[in-house]
Amino acid sequence: MTETIEDKIVRRGPSPLPVHIGVAVAEYSRIQYEGKASPQDMEQMLAGIRKYQQHHFRRSIEPLPVIWQEGEVKVFHSAADNAAASLFIIPSLINRSYILDLLPKKSFVRWLAAQGIDTYLLDWGESVSDPAQQTMDSLITGPLCAAIKHVSDRAGEQIHALGYCMGGTLLAAAAQRKSENLRSIICLASPWDFSAGDEKLSAQVKLGTASALQMVQHNTYLPMDWIQSVFATVNADRTMHKFLGFAALDDDSEQAQLFVAVEDWLNDGVDLPGDLAKSCLLDWYGENKPGSGCWQVDGKSVDLSGLDVPALVVASLTDRLVPRESSLAMAGILPQAKTLEPRSGHIGMITGGKAKEQVWQPIADWIQEKA
Repeated sequence: MTETIEDKIVRRGPSPLPVHIGVAVAEYSRIQYEGKASPQDMEQMLAGIRKYQQHHFRRSIEPLPVIWQEGEVKVFHSAADNAAASLFIIPSLINRSYILDLLPKKSFVRWLAAQGIDTYLLDWGESVSDPAQQTMDSLITGPLCAAIKHVSDRAGEQIHALGYCMGGTLLAAAAQRKSENLRSIICLASPWDFSAGDEKLSAQVKLGTASALQMVQHNTYLPMDWIQSVFATVNADRTMHKFLGFAALDDDSEQAQLFVAVEDWLNDGVDLPGDLAKSCLLDWYGENKPGSGCWQVDGKSVDLSGLDVPALVVASLTDRLVPRESSLAMAGILPQAKTLEPRSGHIGMITGGKAKEQVWQPIADWIQEKA
């Protein structure tokens, strides 16, 4: 992610850089044609990218203890004093888990522990190096189910489980097999109906599927840069405006440091094992098997209507990556579902200025009510 040359940080991101620059230039040309941009905007955006690449800030936070490991998968623990409940968090597969434990003042995991909720965070590690993560079936029935059981056994009670992004989709399938270990489930910005709502991301994934499958055939894995390119295309306007805004920030401000920490995380994605990637591309985005009720894991249908545990579905009103309607499709099937609809973006629900008020606190309240 970074190189250090004589104590000077040089970042290669945003990654892949040519794609980000290309889509930002295209967006600039569009809004300039509409009379909504000036030449100075492009100069400022490029200055913002250079500023990010050379920014002195590095993420620094005391590591949480590892309480369980199987293959590449680890579980970290943030202990609460006089805990009233236990929560197990499952992140996405395509990004590192530390977005949920980003900085001392911006850690969802540690904030929950401070509210009296014993919090456990799963980390997938390098999926391509883990035999148990090579397929969707093996990942869910293997390390994910094992981790849920271990945390429940350690807590000595049923636990609450939260899945963020595709972590919630995976949790829904695992919960059907481990419902005896679960007090409730929380699906935060988790896709279910891949044909519902704004299909901009879905259309880009489908458009790039042929090239992705060629990469998988050649490499046996799907490179992180392919995934990042899709996200860059979907967020072309935001790429331009976020770096234009960053250029104007004071280098030492907390806002600038948070920007760098989030951007470093975005550029620190992981490759996906080939067969696992094909399941996401073909079964989810291609055929919408979860949303159409046809998804099977290890030969067993994933039937949310039979998952009779309390569920909270968090569906953002402004999420471009997981449309609100895609997430809410889960709530329409789960027998005991409640919904929360914050006005925060996909990442903003974790790191945004209103994340604590709109997302963190309502989730903590839900857990404490169900304890």
